[in-house]
Amino acid sequence: MGRSYTFTRNRLLALEVLLRTRGEGTRVFISRHPEWSEQFVKYKVMGGGPMTDEKASLLTMIVTEGYTDASSFGFTNTQELLHANFSGLVEKVYGNVNIGRNKLTSRVSSIAIAKDLSNLLPDKTFRDDVLDFILSSQSTLRNVLRIVTDTQGSLLVSIKRASKNFTVECRIVLASSNPAFSSQIGIMLSALRIGNNVTKYGVVIGKKSEISRFIGTVGFSQGVKVVRKKAGESLWFGCEKATLQRLFFRISKEQERARDSGFRGAFADCLTREQTLRRLKTWYAEVSGGGVI
Repeated sequence: MGRSYTFTRNRLLALEVLLRTRGEGTRVFISRHPEWSEQFVKYKVMGGGPMTDEKASLLTMIVTEGYTDASSFGFTNTQELLHANFSGLVEKVYGNVNIGRNKLTSRVSSIAIAKDLSNLLPDKTFRDDVLDFILSSQSTLRNVLRIVTDTQGSLLVSIKRASKNFTVECRIVLASSNPAFSSQIGIMLSALRIGNNVTKYGVVIGKKSEISRFIGTVGFSQGVKVVRKKAGESLWFGCEKATLQRLFFRISKEQERARDSGFRGAFADCLTREQTLRRLKTWYAEVSGGGVI
């Protein structure tokens, strides 16, 4: 029994030495031929590549509703249109990579790409040189803000009580819980001469003239819908954000017309919230070219 134990132990020791020698040998070989290990890298990122409009747009999708970790990056949203945009940008920037899908998240497993992206987005904000690149081009700036608008933006058309009736107020909200990123949004809007207020909830554009300028300069993409509710409610859930833009202009036109005719406004005769909502829904249907919603 003693001899058998000694024999087995010697074999295990020999195997351990052999494995350690192979491991050491592999490390020495890689140190002399670093290109050999590249065959096992799934996606290659050569220094991250130059900053481009497409890469700035991809970074924006990640900083708004995406993520990066040590080995992957992705984008989470309920709208297929935005997932298709994300996939297209990934392919343009990094080539033909495998994009997985898990419920609401499009995900790419790549240590190299995740590292490249996270380096450009410290604390989920644009790195200074990335922001400088975005600000250097009006078209890039508009594209980036359009993505922020599509993912995190809302055109709020809400009903409020006035002294004798109900009326309507409009504002643009680019929601963000990240104060540093909200400040960057404010900087980008100011670069387009769009007045805005940075708040703890994000960036708000409240003046009628500034909303008009925002819509004319940036605006919402066709096909992007309202998917968020507040306290489980939303007047415009499922409606297209681009159509709400047209509703804003319709409201502005009707208000001006009513005041030019000597009335207090287009909603002066709306004594209840329900009356006001019916008028808004009718106008929405008319500007969308469809039936009453």
